[in-house]
Amino acid sequence: MADTSMVKKVYEWSPAQTRSLGRPKNRWEDDVKSDITRMEITNWKKCIRNRTKWKKHVEKDKTSLKKKKKKKKKKKKTTKKKKKKKKQKKQIVFH
Repeated sequence: MADTSMVKKVYEWSPAQTRSLGRPKNRWEDDVKSDITRMEITNWKKCIRNRTKWKKHVEKDKTSLKKKKKKKKKKKKTTKKKKKKKKQKKQIVFH
């Protein structure tokens, strides 16, 4: 193979910049795919073609996400209250 061939140039090419440090940023497509797997849709391309079926899936998952968020908020509040009570009990014991 000649040194001037395009294949050789591409093979030996090195980028001018390096990648940034840390976790790679998510692309929009990655987020969509993760949402689809969370929705537990196996054949999503086929499901998308049927708009009514797709809308049902999306609405169902929207409501389930809202419920999960409410549960998390409620759980955080209760754990904060428990920590406050434990602190108060410790302070009372030391008196």
